[in-house]
Order: sequence, then structure tokens, then C-alpha cells
Amino acid sequence: MLADFQQALADLVASPPLCNAVRADETVLAQRYCLSERERARLQAMARHRGMQAACSVYRMNRITPLMMNLRATLQALGERLPGLCSRYWAEHASGHTHFYLESARFCEWLAPRLAADDPAQAALVQDWAQVREALAVALSLEGDSDPR
Repeated sequence: MLADFQQALADLVASPPLCNAVRADETVLAQRYCLSERERARLQAMARHRGMQAACSVYRMNRITPLMMNLRATLQALGERLPGLCSRYWAEHASGHTHFYLESARFCEWLAPRLAADDPAQAALVQDWAQVREALAVALSLEGDSDPR
């Protein structure tokens, strides 16, 4: 049960829609996770706590930071579509990657088939993605050189 409690807490922080669902319907947690009554009550209280909104915001800022650093032109070209696309990406890829270039490359891979060929974001993506691939290759080669063995 502890593993389900931990997973449920991580899922709540990562998903404002899940928090809203838990607030609206007490059975949501029981349907998704194997929890004791005490664990369920604690998670219910956390989902309702006013600080959960801040926790969700911090989580999202941590997820968007690699994209902002490495895909600036793409994000600008997406404009008002960015929040919706990021929410979809994060729902489909619930776990972010701590390596900023890997996370950025994974987002590019996900985004590419969702853009039309004549979309201004497509040209920005092609350029940003090439730079990310190059930086990733350099970073991975440097990491290989630092092997202490």
C-alpha cells in the first residue's frame, strides 16, 4: 500500500485535473490505488489543501524549465497553444527526465507529428531540435569521458 500512496501523491502533484477529480469525488482514489483508509484520508486532505495549487505549479515549472532553456523559438512560435500542448505532453509523459537535453528531445519527438508542415512552429522546432541533438551528443560524450573507471 505504501507504494500506491507514494504514487498517488506524486500523481496529485503532477496533475491538477486529478486533484480536482479527487476534490469532487472521494471514490477516485479508491478506484485508482490500493490504499488504507488512513492513506486515502491523508491524500484527500492534501488534494483539498490550499498549498496543493502551489505544489502543482512548482512541479510544472520544473517540467517546463528544460523546454524554456532549450526550445525557446519553438515555445514562442506555439504561442497560446503552449499550455494545452504541455498539459497533453505531461499527461502522456508523466515522468520528466532530469537531463534537460533528453527531456527537450523527448518533447520535440512528441510535438513533431502534432504540427502541420506549414505551421510556423514547425520551422522553429526543426531548428531548435537540431541544436538540442547537437548539444545532447556533446553532453553525452563528455559524460562518457568523465567515467572514473
